[in-house]
Amino acid sequence: MNRESARQWTQRLYKRYMPGEPDAYTTFIHLADSSCSEGSRVVDLGCGEEGYLSCLLEKAGEVVGVDERGVQGSYHRYMQTDLNREIPLREESVDLAASKFLMEHLEDPPRFLKEAYRILRPRGNLVLMTPNVLYYPYGFNLLLSRILAQERRMRLVQAFSGRPPDDIFPVHYRCNTPRRMRKELELAGFEVVHLCTYSDYMVSAVTRPLGAVAVAYEKMTRMLGLDDFRGFIVASARKS
Repeated sequence: MNRESARQWTQRLYKRYMPGEPDAYTTFIHLADSSCSEGSRVVDLGCGEEGYLSCLLEKAGEVVGVDERGVQGSYHRYMQTDLNREIPLREESVDLAASKFLMEHLEDPPRFLKEAYRILRPRGNLVLMTPNVLYYPYGFNLLLSRILAQERRMRLVQAFSGRPPDDIFPVHYRCNTPRRMRKELELAGFEVVHLCTYSDYMVSAVTRPLGAVAVAYEKMTRMLGLDDFRGFIVASARKS
């Protein structure tokens, strides 16, 4: 049985036993869209090439992609920089900053959040999505990152997940629990508007048994109210 058929089977199982559960990706896009008014200036921090905020292109006045790699895509323009150091935009020049799957790779998340606060206009919004290290696959990945060289860990992740090598990066997980995320957002000056965890059962659905374990875990955490141990953190915060 190949990996894709195992994922499809797991997805059907999840929908059967967890009907109507909110989705992290849908929530992330909804929060970004609801924070974007006509003519807004939007920045996608750590954008890669997927253009995840392309849905805002018609509404926003400008969508800017920022990444440490020289990437291209559907946004109005792109900037290349090391986001561990700075965001090369003027103070109070952005209405909405969004970032998906960047926080786990940052060496200094508090500095990044302060930079995001700096570039946002008053009442501007920051929307984030990142793995929760209290979820068992990411907890294991954190352990691997502590005991293995990053290059070896990334080869293991590639073999397990089937992801291409250029889509796997070093991880630090320095702001990747719900409590830590809330604390660092508030220390940076933000008012937290939304901070919840969501399912990430597909990350380990490489075989049917592992997929079944992931779905059973989601069911258990929901029944026991253990929301802090679910896979994704999605947050929205406002510059006060």
